[in-house]
Amino acid sequence: MHSILEYQLFSIGEYTFTLAMLLGLLLVWLLATLFLRAIRRVINRGGHKLLNLSDKGRRMSLYLLAKYFVWTVAAALMLEIIGFHVSVLLAGSAALLVGLGLGMQEIFRDITSGIFLLFEGTIEIGDILEVDGRVGRVEEINLRTSKLQTRDGHTMIVPNHKFITQNVLNWTHQESQPSAFRIQVRVAHGADERQVTAILLAAASVQPDVMNAPPEFIPQVRLSDFQEKHVLYEIKFWTLKKFEVEHLQSDLRYAIQQQLREQGIPLPTS
Repeated sequence: MHSILEYQLFSIGEYTFTLAMLLGLLLVWLLATLFLRAIRRVINRGGHKLLNLSDKGRRMSLYLLAKYFVWTVAAALMLEIIGFHVSVLLAGSAALLVGLGLGMQEIFRDITSGIFLLFEGTIEIGDILEVDGRVGRVEEINLRTSKLQTRDGHTMIVPNHKFITQNVLNWTHQESQPSAFRIQVRVAHGADERQVTAILLAAASVQPDVMNAPPEFIPQVRLSDFQEKHVLYEIKFWTLKKFEVEHLQSDLRYAIQQQLREQGIPLPTS
C-alpha cells in the first residue's frame, strides 16, 4: 500500500508529484466542498432563528465570508501537501506582500466594512438610501460592494466603506413604516394665510398615496419664511411610496398650483 501511494505520477528536476499528493489534494477539496455545503444549509435553514439573519443578502454575505476563509485554509493545506511550505513562501515574498497590502488598502477597508454591515444589520435589502446625493433601493449587499437601483433604473455600485465612514440617509428599515417628505410653495405677499393653508391641505387629502390617518401622519402646513418678494409655505406629508416619492411630489405641486390659480391666490412674479 505504501508503495502505491508513493507512486510517482511525474517529476520535474528534483521535484516529484506522487499519487499520495493527488489523493491529498482531492481529499482537501472534497472536505472543503462538503463543509461549505453544510455551512450554507445551516445559514439558509437556521439563519433566521439561530443567527438572527432574516435578510437574504446578509445570509449570502455571511456565506461568502465563510467561503473565502475555508478556501484560504484549503489552499494553504494544498500547498503544504504538494511540498510548498506556506511559511517559507510568505517569508520569501514579504516585500511583495507589503506592496500588495499598500495597494489593496481600499479593498481591505471595503471588506471590513462589509463584515460590519453584515453583523450590525444597519442596512438591509430593500432599504432606500441616499448616498452621494443619489437615492437608490438596496438590491444586493456583498462583502466588498453593494448594489443599489436608482430611480432611473440604473445600477449603482457602492463600496461598503461609504456606509461606515460617510453620512448615509436611510429612509427606512421597514417598508411598512411611512416616511415624511416636504414641499415648499411660494405665494405673493397679501394672500390670505388660512386660505393658502386650506388649499395645501385639500390638495394633499385627495392624493391616494399621501397618508391622512392616523393623527400623527396627517399632513401639516407651516408658514416657513417671509422673503422680499414672496411668502414661503411648507407642507409636510407622510407616505409609504418612498422610492416613487418624486412622482407624488410632482402630482402635489400640479394640484396645488392649479388650486392657487383657480382661487385667485397671487403668485410671485419672479
